[in-house]
Amino acid sequence: MTDEFNWKKFQFITEVQTALINNAINLSLESSAKERRHIFSATGTLINMDDAFYAAERIPHNMTAHEAASEFVGFVCENLREQGDTLPSWFARD
Repeated sequence: MTDEFNWKKFQFITEVQTALINNAINLSLESSAKERRHIFSATGTLINMDDAFYAAERIPHNMTAHEAASEFVGFVCENLREQGDTLPSWFARD
């Protein structure tokens, strides 16, 4: 990892963090919030952010930060994940 500032990574992390916060707020207002709180718990959010920092280092060159953030959030937030979706290979851990 270099110490050089990278706007693409910054935009990705900012979008992911903002989306996770907004998703948590929306889920907390639903009647099923108690049963689904594992999606937006502090621990779950920390895990998602750890994955986001990992993913930020691996965004494909042909993908914008916004596209990467949308794909990332759409998968890691189980309430947003489509049936049958598979983990995008670009941010899969070895």
